[in-house]
Amino acid sequence: MKRNLFSVIALLATSTLVGINSPANARPSSYQKSCNHISVYGNIRSAYCSQSNGSFKKTSIELQGIENINGTLKVTDPSKSSNYQFSCQHIRIRGNYLKAACKTRDSTLQWTSTVLQGIENVEGALKYTSSP
Repeated sequence: MKRNLFSVIALLATSTLVGINSPANARPSSYQKSCNHISVYGNIRSAYCSQSNGSFKKTSIELQGIENINGTLKVTDPSKSSNYQFSCQHIRIRGNYLKAACKTRDSTLQWTSTVLQGIENVEGALKYTSSP
């Protein structure tokens, strides 16, 4: 019973946090269905994405508007380049989530994540099709 209660509380907390960090006009990214070998280096996301002819093309995109705010990844201004990579470590992609250990004001590392939205595979190229 305790485990189920903890799972429900964790799910509600995660859903609330994801909603706070998700702009109203953003759509979940769906490129994972048509891309493989997805990786991130700093603020550059790379993948091999399918084209309509069935071939795959290597592509990359600069992640926009993500900052480290006191150890928490936040989408702040989608018109600017991300700068989280300067104060975060162990940066990785898991589905639609960007995860990293980011420095807080007192320089301790804290694990955090944010939902990456608005990125699509457009004929073998990763592109923003809505706000991140």
